[in-house]
Amino acid sequence: MSSSKKRYAVVGVGGRSGMYTRAVTGSHAEFSELVGLCDTNQARMDLRNTELPEGVGPVPTYAAEDFDRMVAETTPDTVIVTSMDVTHSDYIIRAMELGCDVITEKPM
Repeated sequence: MSSSKKRYAVVGVGGRSGMYTRAVTGSHAEFSELVGLCDTNQARMDLRNTELPEGVGPVPTYAAEDFDRMVAETTPDTVIVTSMDVTHSDYIIRAMELGCDVITEKPM
């Protein structure tokens, strides 16, 4: 992968996250790289990995309580937050504290 690619991690890999992972690994793959998935449900992360285009992934997966470790190990430029609404602010604030940009589907 080219170091000029923007690195993305996704926290919350339910249905809505698919539009982001498809964009990062599909239509924007020339400029983007998916580097990590984080969720409370390992089976959902495993499924998302199977849905990635050929030649992409699998990307590392992390339990929700390992969010900080995911950021440290995968060094994303941007964290995409598509977790349950009640957890959005926790992940948004923590990602910014760790030096990441954030994309969120909810207005702030």
